[in-house]
Amino acid sequence: MLKGHFKKLLVIFSGAIFFSVFMISNLYAQEKTTTVETDKIKSILLRQEGWTAEWHCSYWPFDTLNDLVFEKSGKKIVVKIHNSDSTYTYTSCKRKVKIKPNGFTMAGCNEGTIHLVFDPDDNRYPFKGDNKSCILKLTAK
Repeated sequence: MLKGHFKKLLVIFSGAIFFSVFMISNLYAQEKTTTVETDKIKSILLRQEGWTAEWHCSYWPFDTLNDLVFEKSGKKIVVKIHNSDSTYTYTSCKRKVKIKPNGFTMAGCNEGTIHLVFDPDDNRYPFKGDNKSCILKLTAK
């Protein structure tokens, strides 16, 4: 009886080790892929001379164009937003950017956080996103 019980424990233990090794390697591969994707997004944002942001917000009767420049600030990425439209109460601001595997999040000068998704098949607007009140599309300058 002890031998049969020992064999069952050995099979269970072997299965647990295999499952653990499989899961660890799978998680490592996912983390590595995520790092590659975030590096790709960061590279795309930083290599452009600048971006034009087309904002359409439900609370504002006009579409707005902003100039965006992404840059490194230490280990982080920030975006400088400039608006030359005199109807707004600001002319420029700087916001933090959080890079994600499929895009990034940022806030506008007067708008809340918005998540932009990268679409490699769209040459005109490779980044698009929306939040509760605004739609945003970016095009490279």
